[in-house]
Amino acid sequence: MAKRLLLFLAVLAVVGVCAGPWFYRTQMEGLPAPALSLPTTHRPASTNLDGKWVVSAGPDDEATRTQAGYRARQHLLWETVTVTGRTNSVRGDATVAGGNLQAASFVVDVGTMQSPHRGRDDKFRSTDVMDAAQFPTAKLAVVDPVDLSAVAEDGTPATLEVSAQLTLKGVTRQVAVRLEVQRSGSGVVAVGQIPVTFGDYGIAPPAPPAGLLAVDPIVTIEFLVNLVKR
Repeated sequence: MAKRLLLFLAVLAVVGVCAGPWFYRTQMEGLPAPALSLPTTHRPASTNLDGKWVVSAGPDDEATRTQAGYRARQHLLWETVTVTGRTNSVRGDATVAGGNLQAASFVVDVGTMQSPHRGRDDKFRSTDVMDAAQFPTAKLAVVDPVDLSAVAEDGTPATLEVSAQLTLKGVTRQVAVRLEVQRSGSGVVAVGQIPVTFGDYGIAPPAPPAGLLAVDPIVTIEFLVNLVKR
């Protein structure tokens, strides 16, 4: 009887180890938020690019509203899960003159970042990761001129490689930003991604309580901004 019980417990343990990662991926995490992208519909531009532009909330459609967030990978044994967090609390402005982007600055409220899991959000805001109490914002600034001649008036998207300064947790570093820009009516929409290594900004990758769960040290920052002329 004792041997049968031990065998039964051993089988349960094996099933738990095998099924646990699958259950974590499919039932606990689910699907990540889709990657941010430009709107599928647009209109020809109705205003000149030159001038002062400010971030607006954008349309009612959540997928194309102004927002910023992160995309990271977590590993539980052999299962890899992509997790995301987003916030609509983004502000900033850009100045265009002579068809060139002269300067741009965008600020994100770190403390408003949300994912499907409150525990992850609490960890993200804690002193262990972003320390949102002491460093409540993250900032992206473009200080070198960028040629915008490829940004067509008919709304055809243009892909630009932009050098910028990213500030996270009080540390500023030069980064390369892959930017997609589209004109539509009286507005401009820009979508960008920035790969970031936690250690470059003095940030330790989040360490969940379960020792078998690990987070990649590289995360992708994503943003979508709607801009209107001031």
